[in-house]
Amino acid sequence: MRLSLFFNLGLIVLTICFTFGLLPCAAAMPIEDQFPSILFSDFAEFISENYGSEVTLSTVLLILFSLTSNPDLLNLHAKQQVAGGSRKWSESITGWMTALARAISARLGDEATSSLFLPEIDVPGNKSNSEKTTILAKKFNKLSIVLKLRPYNKSGVLKRKLRPISNALIQPALVICPSTMQCSTATCNGCALGQNTRERDTSEVTLLKGSECFSHVPVLSGVCSRCHSIFYADHESYKEPGFTGRMSFYLNNAKYLKVGQKVWVDRVVSNAIVNATYSFHASTAAITEFWNESFNTQQSVFQITRRHIWKAFVLEMSRQMAKHSGTNLILEDGISIDTVTSKAFEELGQSGIIDAARTHSCSECTHEYKNVADTIPRQATDPAGVVGVDENSAVPEYSGPGIEQYHHAQDDDDDDDDAMDVDSTSSNLGNSDSGEVELVKMVVMDGIVMGPRHCAIDENSGTSYKNYFSAPRFYCVETLCAPCGVVIAWKKFAKSESPTKIVKFLEEVYPTPESKPSYVCIDKACVVLRHIVKQGDWPKWEDTTRFIVDSYHYINHRTTDYICRTWCNPAPLNGSAPNLVTVEQDNSGNFYYKRAFNTQACEQLNAWLGGFQTVLNKMSVSNFDFTIHALLFLHTQRVIAKQQKKKQRNVEESSDDSDDEAGVDIERDDEV
Repeated sequence: MRLSLFFNLGLIVLTICFTFGLLPCAAAMPIEDQFPSILFSDFAEFISENYGSEVTLSTVLLILFSLTSNPDLLNLHAKQQVAGGSRKWSESITGWMTALARAISARLGDEATSSLFLPEIDVPGNKSNSEKTTILAKKFNKLSIVLKLRPYNKSGVLKRKLRPISNALIQPALVICPSTMQCSTATCNGCALGQNTRERDTSEVTLLKGSECFSHVPVLSGVCSRCHSIFYADHESYKEPGFTGRMSFYLNNAKYLKVGQKVWVDRVVSNAIVNATYSFHASTAAITEFWNESFNTQQSVFQITRRHIWKAFVLEMSRQMAKHSGTNLILEDGISIDTVTSKAFEELGQSGIIDAARTHSCSECTHEYKNVADTIPRQATDPAGVVGVDENSAVPEYSGPGIEQYHHAQDDDDDDDDAMDVDSTSSNLGNSDSGEVELVKMVVMDGIVMGPRHCAIDENSGTSYKNYFSAPRFYCVETLCAPCGVVIAWKKFAKSESPTKIVKFLEEVYPTPESKPSYVCIDKACVVLRHIVKQGDWPKWEDTTRFIVDSYHYINHRTTDYICRTWCNPAPLNGSAPNLVTVEQDNSGNFYYKRAFNTQACEQLNAWLGGFQTVLNKMSVSNFDFTIHALLFLHTQRVIAKQQKKKQRNVEESSDDSDDEAGVDIERDDEV
């Protein structure tokens, strides 16, 4: 009986503690107080009596929300006031309120802060900064009393600890509508748009705006009375001559995107989804779970789904790629998201060529042409030696087929200074007679084993079919990038990474001699070179391009492959490729050889791309194509952005150094 009594008393005490906020609550979302519900006349009267006539609405609102957003500070302030024991405790100023006054002043700036003083009463011109802060703290303390943001009553008895203030009552009434004011059709001469949605047909949706969720948001459309085009927040719908249906003109600068029948998101949300996919290698399921766990409150009944996440990714990336290429995506109106994904890649994918890299050129992937090699005296000169590996060690002997012919060829090459004259190309280096700077450009190529499943019937003709236990999968994705990491193009290879497919891929990306790079670096360059010669296609490449193997694979190839050892060295020590090797100086002043290009760029790219393999392999072919193209487009943009930031930082540092040097000179002149 006694135990039961103690148990019931304990429950009562705990209930009181939780009610008055004296114990922490384990709920995921804290209990909130309602926004202060005072009369506007009382609030306006306080503002007019305590602040200057020049105070602006934005200043008043900043003060109001600064108070409602800091309930913990107000609790600390009130507790210290009561603990002081003064009869007029509610008027005393503590360090807590003074600190808030300083923060508000810093946020407002000097001009806006000066409008908070009454010229006749406060006389701010004769006060120190500390005295001004105290005056403001007293004003803010009075305002907190008017707003009833007090945990104690007038007698100093604790009513209840202040809790976070809910802004639900002051959330704005949002309306999703077209962002344009007039019809964009040239023949309509800027015709004003009429409201096209009847009241009974107005759709109310859920809008995700940043981390906030707004429900019952009306969606309105506009219509041009002349051409009858319909304008929505994310696209324009119009009649195409000769087409029975309507066409959708996707707006690149749309403020909101429709991602579900009753769900819209703003561009902050869609950009966050894209960034999460890129940065965290996240699937739609992972992003969905993260979003619902992070931003949905206990009171919210809305749950974002994987289809919402996927559609937001597709619509956002379609607009980013279209905007970069200076165009807009135009598709049939009312089609499914699967069709949008497929059509978007057809229109914007450019067969895997990344538009952002089309005109890219930097010091890491493009160098000025050198006719004579930089050399260091008394360094190794073996033509099979590679920079970074063989400077201080013997080059392994060739042990592949045809050893006698190899040594005979070596003897003949002793009298030929151009035995491996890979830099004698001219057609893609510019015209030296015209005075233009001749350039040497390298691209790096490699494949990563990944790909979606696809229909096997497309591979066969007639009635002869191959039987599979499951749908076949593409063998690999071949990527082509610059040594700096900028992605140039990509392509899916079925069944194998054959030399035929590699050469065809290169010809698609570089259709003209002028567009071909000086060097193509690939781990099987010797196999590709042999294939080109056998097929009689070497004249197409001879005047423009040389094929080299990356340094990692060359070390293994050179002992068994004569062509690789002779023609595919990525950085020969003997100076036969002046544009593949540079001479640098270390911190001690010693000279050393350095490879002019990063031949491992594609390996590094594919190591990052492999993080998406689990997600990408489960996609349909059209979804795979769009996603990998979007990811590589994003990657290229970010690599270029980092290069530009680095360049700008170097310019600023160089400018600072110049200023410092100028300052030293001036001081010396003054001393003289």
